[in-house]
Amino acid sequence: MLIAAELFPDLFIWLINLVAFFVFLWGVRSAEWKQVTEVPERQHLLLGSVFFLILFWLMQFEVVDGLRIHPLIVTSVALMIGFRFSLVVTAIASGIYLLFAQLSMSEWGFHYLINGVVPAAFIVYTCNWLRKRKPGNLFFYTLGIGFFGGALTIPLIASFAYLFVVLFDLSLFRPNDDFKYQWILLGMFPEAFINGVIVSTITVFFPDWMRTFDEEYFLSK
Repeated sequence: MLIAAELFPDLFIWLINLVAFFVFLWGVRSAEWKQVTEVPERQHLLLGSVFFLILFWLMQFEVVDGLRIHPLIVTSVALMIGFRFSLVVTAIASGIYLLFAQLSMSEWGFHYLINGVVPAAFIVYTCNWLRKRKPGNLFFYTLGIGFFGGALTIPLIASFAYLFVVLFDLSLFRPNDDFKYQWILLGMFPEAFINGVIVSTITVFFPDWMRTFDEEYFLSK
């Protein structure tokens, strides 16, 4: 989801980009790069994550003037490479996406925070919450987080975007004839389905790719 930068005050755009930059910088500094440099396969996972995020994000459409919607797929990325690397990967992907979509780079901070940081943080929190409950079945991981977790990222980022709309008194959602809130529900299933397929496939065939997957716990039952 992306709201056009020209709808916001210039000061807010500068501030949100500054916050986004420091989040990205924290991700770069705190990520365990040694684990990536020692295993070439993990480098491929990072590059592949950037590529597929850009690919899915470019499947965008404009629902009303100034509001673009696209698939997230951050659920799969966060489960595969972890939170800190997700911060790095989604930041890079956001910049390249804006470049390919011929959008203003001033929108980078908003897009990065809403479409990258927020869903990644939610998925990692959900994963940690589920692990504390010690589920005994593999499907709690693939369906509970991959499918239902992916579905919930859609209303989550929509709520955050709406907070900005209310905060700055934007007229974006005012014409009820233009924007239908039911679209959020329609967006939840494809997001859940795509992430569910990706997470399930990788977990079954390439479990070592999933950073958040406890292979010893689930598969030794």
